[in-house]
Amino acid sequence: MEIQTAISLQGSDLAVAAAALFACSAAARPCCGRCSATLFAHLDDIYEWGAAALARSGGTFPYRGMWGGGSSGVVTAVPANVEHMLRANFANYPKGNYYRKRFAELLSEGIFNADGEAWRAQRRAATVEMHSAQFVTYSTGTIDQLVHGRLLPLRDAGDAVDLQEVLLRFTLDNICAAAFGADAECLTVARGGLPDVPFERTTELSLARFVAAPGNHGYAVLIQ
Repeated sequence: MEIQTAISLQGSDLAVAAAALFACSAAARPCCGRCSATLFAHLDDIYEWGAAALARSGGTFPYRGMWGGGSSGVVTAVPANVEHMLRANFANYPKGNYYRKRFAELLSEGIFNADGEAWRAQRRAATVEMHSAQFVTYSTGTIDQLVHGRLLPLRDAGDAVDLQEVLLRFTLDNICAAAFGADAECLTVARGGLPDVPFERTTELSLARFVAAPGNHGYAVLIQ
């Protein structure tokens, strides 16, 4: 009994200490630390919530993932910041192992998940292909087919739609057709409305993995 009591007290002490450490950490970083918990509470309107958060912060704010997760960074929608990172000084902003590991199942070693020479090699190949006359002709034909075969019938149906969602679906259909020669059918109108998009679900799962602590699978329950 004495041994059991001592162990219980030690466990309680550790729990109190951990809670105090978490509270102090959050207090020391009032602008951070809240992003993950708030994000999980807004999974149903994550785009609207993100846009509102950016508007309140003037276009840029720091974030920190779950306590113990090691995820932190800066979210920005300021055009000058985006240009600096993606064009003027791109080499100074690698994705890093933390990012690549969490998006590996979704993006593999493709251009959107690569760093360094691997990224440069893929970018050179993509640039040559996308500027070829054959690709431009094919892409133009694909867009024409999607506009007349998907967008116009959707308009003629007369139902109210979310224009942002429709344009996102149009973009994904166009990318899949141009890059992979496959029809994602995101704008295929069926009984009951537009179909679910598995890619969107996969993206949400990857985002949750990005902000959650390693080994924490609670996000899988939260977003189901």
